[in-house]
Amino acid sequence: MSLRASPDPQAGISRLSGSSSLRLAARLALIFVGATLLAGLVSVPLLTGALKDRLHADARQMAESLAATWQVAGLVDLHAQIAANVATTRDFANLYLFIDNSGRIVFGNFHLPEPFVGSRELVSGRDMLLPGAAPDGIGFSAYGLRIPAGYVIAARQTSALDEVRAIVIRAVASGLALALLLALGVVGILAWGAERRIARLSSVLTRASAGDLSERVQDAGSDDIGRIAGAVNATLDQLELTVESLRQVSSDVAHDLRTPITRLRTSLEPLMLREDLPEDAAADIASAVGQADRIVRIFNAVLRIAQIEGGGARPRFARLDLGRLADDLHELLEPVAEEMGHRITARIEPVAVEGDRDLLAQAISNLVENAFRHCPPPAHVALTVRREGAEAVVTVEDDGPGIPAAEREAVFRRFYRLERSRNSEGSGLGLSLVAAVARLHGGRVELHDAEPGLRVTLRLPVGE
Repeated sequence: MSLRASPDPQAGISRLSGSSSLRLAARLALIFVGATLLAGLVSVPLLTGALKDRLHADARQMAESLAATWQVAGLVDLHAQIAANVATTRDFANLYLFIDNSGRIVFGNFHLPEPFVGSRELVSGRDMLLPGAAPDGIGFSAYGLRIPAGYVIAARQTSALDEVRAIVIRAVASGLALALLLALGVVGILAWGAERRIARLSSVLTRASAGDLSERVQDAGSDDIGRIAGAVNATLDQLELTVESLRQVSSDVAHDLRTPITRLRTSLEPLMLREDLPEDAAADIASAVGQADRIVRIFNAVLRIAQIEGGGARPRFARLDLGRLADDLHELLEPVAEEMGHRITARIEPVAVEGDRDLLAQAISNLVENAFRHCPPPAHVALTVRREGAEAVVTVEDDGPGIPAAEREAVFRRFYRLERSRNSEGSGLGLSLVAAVARLHGGRVELHDAEPGLRVTLRLPVGE
């Protein structure tokens, strides 16, 4: 596993597309665009309705003006006013008409089958006729009044309503497109900024989980993400202090306990060489020396696991050929297998990884020695190294009794031993150390049934 992977733009886009910040910003953008669209949908009928009411009022005012002229000056002046109004009107924008009590059109600039009183919507060619070659289908807002001499009717062309409606719709559409572009831009900027901050936070937490507690989140924001970043930094400060204290305690324990035990063994060892000791006393001393060695090995394993989980081994990472390392271990372990009555075979391919050579060697050795220790002779142990995609895969398979499926997760806990193994040599730390090494290298350990036996698979990321 490389110490720090180079940023992948495609991965960044993929994370951004699935981020909660983008979804939240997109929802806000949709609300903004929806509000703009709703405002447009409401404004079109409101504006056209207001203009329509205005045309109705204009038609009524025009009709009332004609009625007032007749009432004040009589029919002759009414005729003169209608003629003057018609002369100043172009394209039938305004219509004027006087119909007598017999229903005869006396004068005006349009034809109506029958008079009416009040407001009415008229369409040329359907409800009324225009003179000359005027087209059909023109809409008018008309108003009629009853006077003693007959009817006066005035009308305003409503084509302006369609024009206004089209203008408003174009304005709303343009505003909606602009609002959509603006919303998308704002969404992208906000989501990208939030995702970058979250990525920095995630990177720090990832490195902390791998044992590097020195890095902190560089975020001076005062929003939710900024507060979380501050809380993470405070937690890492306390955790780093705690881990450092534990390391100091471990160092003190190593000095205070391992050294006396080593001295005890050194003191007992010469006694084993004395020829005047009774046979039972010599056996007891030999057993004591063996137990002292076992205590030192257990203590060293616990300290090694603590060092790995604390990230202390990371500075020793380097590129190495895992296949060559496994081949060297196979040569070293083959005599051990023969001495214990077992047989070990290897099928190894060259695979490059980034890691600590000593730790990987110890992990592979632990897996093979576990198979030697827990399989009754003669057993066959197969060691394979190969590449599967972006992973280097180390497999140790035996034909022994295996591990029950219900206990395969538990065996990775420190000092856990199967019931049948409690009277055999071992400390219950071998697989714990292998798991710690795998986590340090960004990998994992898997246990499977080999039918018969156990297949242990160590998966590590290949070196780039």
